[in-house]
Amino acid sequence: MEKITYWDLCTKQYTMEVLEHNINNLEIKHILHKQKLTADFCAKYVLDEYYCSCTEDVYLIDCAYVLHHQPHITKDELNESLDKFIEFHKG
Repeated sequence: MEKITYWDLCTKQYTMEVLEHNINNLEIKHILHKQKLTADFCAKYVLDEYYCSCTEDVYLIDCAYVLHHQPHITKDELNESLDKFIEFHKG
């Protein structure tokens, strides 16, 4: 699978699979700003502190920030995805 860079994010839209494959070589904030994401992707990666690039991201990126940058996602969709991933990690 192709390895993508920040500049690639600026010029092309990628599938969630390609973004997942590249999650460790891209900054979450850049993915959030430049790509159209799913609620599941946001719950699994964007809102998980493990994938934050720096301490600032931990404080900056929350549900409201995600919804602002991904206006096609509703609050209910994001909450459902968060609930699903929380249950998955519990079980």
